[in-house]
Amino acid sequence: MNHFPQGTRVCFFTARNQLVNGTVVSISRAADGTVLLNIHSDHGHAITLPAAAVTKI
Repeated sequence: MNHFPQGTRVCFFTARNQLVNGTVVSISRAADGTVLLNIHSDHGHAITLPAAAVTKI
């Protein structure tokens, strides 16, 4: 089951403890099975994070 389909709004914290909002643009899997989300932040940055590191908003 895919809990983060394309277009899902998510948020995550940076290493500086700043909250970042964004939109899932695609999903992939690492060799070990980890679900990776390609996210476009509201500030225009692209980032890839494990699904376990983000929260739906």
